[in-house]
Amino acid sequence: MIQQKVEIRFEKGEAVRFISHHDLMRAFQRAVRRAALPVRLTEGFNPRPRIVFPAALEVGIASLDEVAELELTACIPLIQLQERLARSLPPGITLTSLKDLPITRKVRQPEAIRYRLHLAEAGMQVAPEALRTLREAPAIPFTRTRRGKDGKPRQIQADLKAFLIAAEAAGAGDLEVEIAAGPRGTARPLEFLSSLTQTPLEALKGVRVTKLKMTLKESEATITPNPILEQEPNPETEPNL
Repeated sequence: MIQQKVEIRFEKGEAVRFISHHDLMRAFQRAVRRAALPVRLTEGFNPRPRIVFPAALEVGIASLDEVAELELTACIPLIQLQERLARSLPPGITLTSLKDLPITRKVRQPEAIRYRLHLAEAGMQVAPEALRTLREAPAIPFTRTRRGKDGKPRQIQADLKAFLIAAEAAGAGDLEVEIAAGPRGTARPLEFLSSLTQTPLEALKGVRVTKLKMTLKESEATITPNPILEQEPNPETEPNL
């Protein structure tokens, strides 16, 4: 039985920003094994430590605020838990805080995510008028390219305005955007930059992005957590964007 549920906040540094969500999950699974933590295991023929990630981070983005949840079958003081886990995690993944959560199995989903786009180092800039226009626009149409089940690319029309919470200039000429997230999905920060600068998304892949903060919202009902985020995902499966 679950005796303790813990929220882990951690940073995914620049050195490991290109590892996938799949690899990040494996790193935590190995770490809890090395630390000999009494973590609840998944069911099935190949049980693994049950580690819940409320959101999957896109490959290539570093993060100052990632979240994972552990369910333990025995109680451990948080200070001791942090010390044991920190010693077992690989370089580039740094614990920032731990806190106890209610044992009740309630799903928590991202509500808002704030990103910083490092425009100055990419030699780019966004005019204040363009930012004001983006914030005041009734709609921000954007065309996404996705591959269908037949493997052929198809065009999908989206309205980014539904996800934009804030967009503002940051220090050193950078840009910060806060984006809504939830069961219906979210948007990529570079999609907003593409709309602002009228630059194709593919041409912006070299712009470095850092996730600054993630706000979680707890579901009102106690439901089964998303199995995609609890189990080992398909490496070819991308986050729900």
